[in-house]
Amino acid sequence: MELIVGTTRIVASDLQVTEGGVIARLSGAALASVLDATFGGTAAVDVWANGQGVRPMTVTGIHMTGNSSTVTLTAAGAQARLH
Repeated sequence: MELIVGTTRIVASDLQVTEGGVIARLSGAALASVLDATFGGTAAVDVWANGQGVRPMTVTGIHMTGNSSTVTLTAAGAQARLH
């Protein structure tokens, strides 16, 4: 499973699947990319899951602590469940 912002693959230090999306632990440029896309940017935030293709995501939570942050992404659209 990969997190993609626009056309750029984002490397998360941890990526956990949840009932309706994913939780990603991000820092540095990876976090900046997601924040830019979320707050006024034009880039889409997607998750690519092997065998399931690209799924659009919506950032539903950001918890900033220390040198990394936890970003909660919820699947958007008709296929909201990720496996």
